[in-house]
Amino acid sequence: MLKRLPKPAVKRLPLNTKGKDLIVGDIHGMFDLVLRAMEKMNFDQSRDRLISVGDLIDRGPGSHRTAKFLSCSFVEAVLGNHEGMLLEAYQGGDAHPAVLEFLHSRNGFEWWRDTPDELRSDILDALWKLPLALEIETDRGLVGVVHADVPRGMSWQAFTGALEAGDADVAECALWGRDRIHKLDESGVQGIGRIYVGHTPLRRVAKLGNVVALDTGGVFGLGREEGALTALDIATGTMEIRTVHSMMRPDDLVFSGPVGDAPDTAFSFESVGMRHG
Repeated sequence: MLKRLPKPAVKRLPLNTKGKDLIVGDIHGMFDLVLRAMEKMNFDQSRDRLISVGDLIDRGPGSHRTAKFLSCSFVEAVLGNHEGMLLEAYQGGDAHPAVLEFLHSRNGFEWWRDTPDELRSDILDALWKLPLALEIETDRGLVGVVHADVPRGMSWQAFTGALEAGDADVAECALWGRDRIHKLDESGVQGIGRIYVGHTPLRRVAKLGNVVALDTGGVFGLGREEGALTALDIATGTMEIRTVHSMMRPDDLVFSGPVGDAPDTAFSFESVGMRHG
């Protein structure tokens, strides 16, 4: 469990009056699929926002690109449990070798071994800045984003208030909770129009009350006919990108910068050399 929570624990985004908001399920290093989703949905990096439900790292081939991805001015994300485990390992300083070995063996953490120290530092710094929840104004009302779950029976206002007060148990649910999905609880969450979550890989998008689960296991489609990255335009609906195989090598993914000062060049398709399958 994290001894200290990221600040701000809850980030609030105003209405995007210029473009659309695109939400994607768990990425797990599969940034090639994110690029394909953005292209297919005519993403405009100068107007649109790209929102992630967390779990950017582990298992997939591009996890070392996470800091550059998060530095893009149009990207917003919440902390996932995989990012939480990495931060937990380093929250007291250098990680204990036994902890890293456990993460390597159980959580698709092999990429970290080959990541240079300077890049490790950049990734850790970027992850500490991620909130546990996003609250987004839309023309259809408030939308929430959290990686795993909101405690059943808790309103959105009570949930965000608890996170901001540093409630470790509520934060644990935000990162790890699965009760709602396991129990097929359709009671929803009061005080907000809709909530998007990831964390639990499913064969298709699931809707439980006003909670929409988006993790359709994109990373598990490497070389197989199963698994998909789900990308959703809040205003218009859902679209899945099949992941029959990885379309690019990790080093083909280019995030140009300095992205904070140059939103028009923050995420370049032209430099990627994209192929379609």
